[in-house]
Amino acid sequence: MKISKIALVILLAIGILATSVYRGQSTEERVEEKPVIVCTTSVLGSIVREFMGEEANVTILVNPSLCPADYDMKPGDIYALSIAKILFYHDIPGEKPWLGKLIEASGNTGLKMIKVPGTYNTPEGAKSCIRIIGGNLSEILQVDLSDKISQMTANIDSVANEIRAEAQALGVSDVNVICMKWQKTFVEWVGFKVVAAYDPPETLSLGDIQRLINTANENKVALIVDNLQVSAEFGSEIASEVGAVHVVLTNFPGALPEAKNLAEMFRYNARRLFDGLIKWKIMKEASALRAENDSLKNQVLAYQTATAAITTVAIVELALLLMKTRGRAK
Repeated sequence: MKISKIALVILLAIGILATSVYRGQSTEERVEEKPVIVCTTSVLGSIVREFMGEEANVTILVNPSLCPADYDMKPGDIYALSIAKILFYHDIPGEKPWLGKLIEASGNTGLKMIKVPGTYNTPEGAKSCIRIIGGNLSEILQVDLSDKISQMTANIDSVANEIRAEAQALGVSDVNVICMKWQKTFVEWVGFKVVAAYDPPETLSLGDIQRLINTANENKVALIVDNLQVSAEFGSEIASEVGAVHVVLTNFPGALPEAKNLAEMFRYNARRLFDGLIKWKIMKEASALRAENDSLKNQVLAYQTATAAITTVAIVELALLLMKTRGRAK
């Protein structure tokens, strides 16, 4: 995110004003309020909301349809952070350009900042996030979330088993794919062979794109997998060029109605991959049938041509024979 010094000063001023208004409230007013919890992404926010329900006010900074690197600081976010009790963040590269400035602008010296490290787009990574967030919420807010932690991790396991069973039934381990690199971890976890992973499309040269096309052709790639938060269209032309199927996955829950939390996101993404594979298999079968049909047509045409030639020869020979017979008769 790019932000000018003037804009930052304005945002700081608004944040300071909002904070001063909040500090002017009485102690009784603040005690009655629900705890404010700020999360940098919907990954963290969806987990916090699942834990806390209506017992906390949760603010998610980055719109789930966007990449965190595209976040723009807003006065409302500064205010939310200025009164927040907890901040959950990933410490991923996309957060780093703006998160420090936002924390500074909030002026919240009592903010508890909890880093949730590691990947989240595999079941094991998701369960780690759930345990870290649940454990910290339990400690800071003095609530017992042990049962919810068990329920949420069990739900992840159930979805994971469902996905793995279908992946095995479809034989995905023999299927080659190319994907946007931020989806590589999940696609490989499902069981597909990732033969190439590409950076954000705007960073790719024509040579990079040609190499992807060559790799796809050489490896008979079935799927080209895009990441919704980066580009939903880039892979479609490559897929069309190489006879693959274009698939778009989401990297953040909440970007689509069918994927409100991590478990639903895993199920949604796996369904897109499986449907894409089924479509590719149908395309290949149809192509094979067309090739077989063309071969049969060619055989019939060759037979008809040969038959016509033989018939022509027979007619000529018969005519010659008749001519000889009539000559003798005279």
